[in-house]
Amino acid sequence: MKINLTIKSSVLITLLNISMCLAQGGNNKGTILYYTNFKKGIPLTDFANPGQWVPAKGGITSTSTGLKNYLMLFRQYSLNKRMVSVRVSMGKDTRFNFFTVEMDNFHMWGTLIQADVANCILKVFANYNADSAAYPQVLSIHPYKFIAGHDYTLSMLRDNNAKKFIITDHETGKIDTVTRTYGTDGGLIRDGFAIATESGTPPIVKSFTVSTAYPKNLRVLYMGDSITEGLYSVPDAFSQHGQAGISGRSSGNVYGAQNRVLSELAILRPKYVSILIGTNNGNSIANLTNLCQSILKLGITPILNNLPWKYNGSVVEDNRIIAEVRKSLGLKGAAFDVATSINGLNQQQDKSIFPDGVHPNAIGIQLMYRQLQKDVSDLFE
Repeated sequence: MKINLTIKSSVLITLLNISMCLAQGGNNKGTILYYTNFKKGIPLTDFANPGQWVPAKGGITSTSTGLKNYLMLFRQYSLNKRMVSVRVSMGKDTRFNFFTVEMDNFHMWGTLIQADVANCILKVFANYNADSAAYPQVLSIHPYKFIAGHDYTLSMLRDNNAKKFIITDHETGKIDTVTRTYGTDGGLIRDGFAIATESGTPPIVKSFTVSTAYPKNLRVLYMGDSITEGLYSVPDAFSQHGQAGISGRSSGNVYGAQNRVLSELAILRPKYVSILIGTNNGNSIANLTNLCQSILKLGITPILNNLPWKYNGSVVEDNRIIAEVRKSLGLKGAAFDVATSINGLNQQQDKSIFPDGVHPNAIGIQLMYRQLQKDVSDLFE
């Protein structure tokens, strides 16, 4: 796979502009979700494992090497259009790691990229486990002429199925990308992000930025687990051809949704947030009430939806809890259990619309979307 020298994606260009707009003082479409300039030190409430990182001229640097001496941004980002960038200056023999991990399953399973200055290559690794000292499989190696002392921004972009690993040289203005498709063979850009020095001259890390192509004040953002993550696959349904936001992640649960209230909702401030959470367990009256109340405090209206039918069991008790929370808080929600049941009788799953027993196909997504239009018409006025 070759590095593309020309960037054609408007989403990529937008996100790159956003990542630099604080320094440039410009106005750009899209939204910066998080930014820190390490000249001011490490915000200890925002980062995990800061013990091996210290102030340095222009930023921070590491005092130890190896995969376990990481510095991780302790915030969760699951928007289907997201980019995370780190600005760094490296020495002539630096090997610098930038990786992504699962926040709901702390530290697990994401992709690692390594800038190897001495050998002039960018490596992309697969399914990195941050609790292990061993490197995972190498997915690909890409020639890149790193120059010691230059400022580079290394970025990871998730745009629905597409994943891009981007290098920006601030001395030359050159932007190169590595594009991969979704799936474990292409690497996985998860919802947590970290850095580490593998070997050589310690780098100077200058800033950390999280951005999205979504503007603030969307009408609706859909938040949930992998079922929600897949809603973009039918453009004329929930995502409304990109006009609505989607924040979903594999194996997501109510605790991760709660994390995203701070990291995503508090910044984007949509009018409504449509919640579909609980397929992976974790729901309780207390947890769901706390989630919805924290959203209401932001001036956002939560829509709390019933779970679709499961292939291996009933959702009656799950949806009883959801209905009780909905009633106590005066909320609305869609009967996705009815929409995904045989003949709409709400007695068992319609297996014809669940190829793997869990995730609805295009027909299933359309049925759920029509149910939402029927049950919560406010979203579409």
